[in-house]
Amino acid sequence: MHMTRPPQPVPPAQDPDRAAVAAVIRAETTAFQQRDYAAWARCWVQEPRTRDVYVSPATGLTVHSGWAQISRYMKHVMDSGIGCPNVPFGQKNLRITLSGDTAWVVYDEWAAPPGSARIESFETRILERISGDWRIVYAAFVMRHGDPGGDEAISVDATGQLLWASPVTLARLQDHPLLTLSAGRLRAHRRDWDRALQEALRRAGQYHGYFELHRFTQETGGPFDYPAILGETDTGGLAIVHLSVRNGTTYVRIDGDAQIDRRLTVAQAVYGLSDAQVRLARQIADGKGPKEAAEALGISVNTARTHLSRLYEKTGVNAQTALVRLLLSVG
Repeated sequence: MHMTRPPQPVPPAQDPDRAAVAAVIRAETTAFQQRDYAAWARCWVQEPRTRDVYVSPATGLTVHSGWAQISRYMKHVMDSGIGCPNVPFGQKNLRITLSGDTAWVVYDEWAAPPGSARIESFETRILERISGDWRIVYAAFVMRHGDPGGDEAISVDATGQLLWASPVTLARLQDHPLLTLSAGRLRAHRRDWDRALQEALRRAGQYHGYFELHRFTQETGGPFDYPAILGETDTGGLAIVHLSVRNGTTYVRIDGDAQIDRRLTVAQAVYGLSDAQVRLARQIADGKGPKEAAEALGISVNTARTHLSRLYEKTGVNAQTALVRLLLSVG
């Protein structure tokens, strides 16, 4: 049987066609950023079979079919200024596969809008050579918008290796009471805390796959977003970080959980907690012991311990660790 070797991706610099295809990719992106509609349109096959597809967590799926629809929409975007501003961006991992007069291109792109989280996209282009010039006939943009935790989270892989963190977060990690970076890996200051942290990251990493996380959300009715209790602090509080999984990545919030208040509101209704008990629970969820919580709330330590006892009675647990896990696992 005669086997034909399929076309292989080759770096653009190795032949003129790949260099020409790469130039079209750069020109299309640059023209879009500069809001130069005429230059942008020259990069496209202007026929009814042309299509572009956008997918992002924020907007879902958008499909434009045919040059008339694509051009009308993109001219509106550029004329109105609602498209991507002229911000720092970059492209990497460009792979071009040629077969006759067709080119298949995949690459990754990033943009860094001032004051916003980094945006990443995974791009696909199909180009055709028409009258000697390469033009885009199909484009797909799969976008990932920064990270769910904003400036209070870092993204890591299943081993705790740092993938991304804002400058604000990196600065906070320099004197964080629980966490640090060591050789690019997220670690806890104390050995027992670090063992618990690495185990929590390992468990979260089991849901980095699309189908694993999809099944989890189907079975639990919600996203993977939970507190990881590393142990007790010297003041009797709890060392807590909050983990979530999204985009095939684990996000670690280092300065509290934006979902805590919502979950405590649900827990209040489920367990019949008083407002005073919820306020104490909020302090405990932030890692404080009874004494620190009492100081923060302006109440006596005895009153704080009374509230804590009532929390134990109503929830059926008898330890701060179990209480936090229970209260922050609802909602």
